[in-house]
Amino acid sequence: MKKLWIEKSILVLIITVSLVTMIVYGHQKEGYHLDEIYSYGLANSEYLPFMHFGESGYDVKDWMSEYGAGESLRDLVTNLIKDFQILKECGFDIYGSEIYQDYLVAQANSADTYTTTWVSGQDYRDYLAVSESNTFNYASVYYNQRGDVHPPLYYILLHTVCSVFQGTFSKWFGLGINFAMLTATLLLLYHMIKKHLGGTMVALSVTAAYGLSNGFMTSAMYLRMYALLTFMTVLYCHVHLEIASCDFEVKGKKRLLLVVSTLGGFLTHYYFVLYAIGIAAVFVVWMSICKRWKPLLQYLLTLFCTTVGGLCIWPFALKHVFQGYRGQASLGTILSGEFYLSKTKLIIDHVMWQLMGGQWWLLLPGIVLFAIIFIRSRGKNIPVAKGLLLVLPVVWYVLLVSQIVPYLVERYVMCTFPFWCLFVVAGVTYAMNKLVKKPWKLWVPALAGAMLLLFGNCYGNPPDYLYPGGQETVMVPDHTDCVYVLPDDSWNESAGDSSILAQCDNVAVVYKNELDCLNGTYEYEAGRVLMVSIHRELDIEAVLEDVKKVLSVEGLQESTRLYGGNAVNILLTE
Repeated sequence: MKKLWIEKSILVLIITVSLVTMIVYGHQKEGYHLDEIYSYGLANSEYLPFMHFGESGYDVKDWMSEYGAGESLRDLVTNLIKDFQILKECGFDIYGSEIYQDYLVAQANSADTYTTTWVSGQDYRDYLAVSESNTFNYASVYYNQRGDVHPPLYYILLHTVCSVFQGTFSKWFGLGINFAMLTATLLLLYHMIKKHLGGTMVALSVTAAYGLSNGFMTSAMYLRMYALLTFMTVLYCHVHLEIASCDFEVKGKKRLLLVVSTLGGFLTHYYFVLYAIGIAAVFVVWMSICKRWKPLLQYLLTLFCTTVGGLCIWPFALKHVFQGYRGQASLGTILSGEFYLSKTKLIIDHVMWQLMGGQWWLLLPGIVLFAIIFIRSRGKNIPVAKGLLLVLPVVWYVLLVSQIVPYLVERYVMCTFPFWCLFVVAGVTYAMNKLVKKPWKLWVPALAGAMLLLFGNCYGNPPDYLYPGGQETVMVPDHTDCVYVLPDDSWNESAGDSSILAQCDNVAVVYKNELDCLNGTYEYEAGRVLMVSIHRELDIEAVLEDVKKVLSVEGLQESTRLYGGNAVNILLTE
């Protein structure tokens, strides 16, 4: 009983320190990666995947009101009856119906573009935060993700949280989801290791190693779906270990968990499918060697039905993977057979930096010792197949993902971070047990030393995505209008500064070579502030003078420069 109390106390301490550290870093987070802004926009903007600048006319929101979900269940039922009548009258020619033709117009008008007219800063607030008419509007989230390159589960969670705090934008909404998912991951990781892999002390050590690492904090600070993906990945591994421990019987609670983890992972990120394929391949071979044919059939049938169900829930996955620009690029790389180990090394370099301060020497002996555990273990025997189930899917995932990712950065392999910690800590644990006659005497100082080492690494190397852009530091005065100037022929990077532009009364986004279109569109009023946001790639001083001339405000004087986001923000006043 006393031992159990000590064990739980240590686990609570680890999770508490980890949670406090996440909160400390969350408080320090000063800005947003562009994709983090898109997380909020895709989740909260009403039928508008990417910020539309300017007058749109008949758009998708209007179309949904006329033919789709509307704003209530009554609207939906009424529209479905009307839609059926329209289709019946045209012989169920969907593409020739007015429904589809109006949709094409609405979609074109809602396309991502820039404007040469002034729009309200409220438009930016409505892009980031849930507006009054858009609370708990999952049809909007579903539509927005159709136009993106990711499945919708994370955005549904974010929209749910933001709907509770209607009209408010805060980094803490996304951080809260990350904190919850990663804390759940720590608890699940501990339970999985304790029950299936190495006992209590190994479980505590791995949990501490991961929960206090820089990689864990980076996962927490990045306002995207990767914390949720990490939880789903660990859950998927845990479910398979559970099934294996019960003589491969796929039924009851374990079948339900298999379905939930498979669906959850698929609806979080398409890369999860690669990990799932690796796990399934090892599991099928393992069951075949054990001649468990009936459970094998049940397992494959469950995965097949879950896959079909997932595609029914999210059929746009096929379009994203086979026709989307990211999907086609990834498939092109795989089909071409052009694989470069140098890419894999760069990805692993990121893993080592995030988890072990760049110390490669900690990884190699750890993996070797980890392999020995499964080859030479006696008594409470751990099958070699269980070790392969842990290692091979991670190796497969990292090798393949490193070849197809658009950027060689750590975010795409964050979901494997817990397993890297497991490989190293379990290997060191094995060595300790062999070298020391009473290894339990070393557990307390070893665990404390590991916590201090990793905690020091975490604080010595602030997590990535902590200060990107620095938008949180830009506080725009009241009664401010803004002209945002982009480089010629660039894509609309002003979306990344939505949290800044949302503080303005009126905003105009324009390319540098089209500044003249603003001529005569603005009349300065006494007491107001004009903010000129100039993309950092441009000649700041030259563009500033051009803007003053075009808007006929050459008499205004520069009062302040606010550095944050993608632009230099210059405040002009009388």
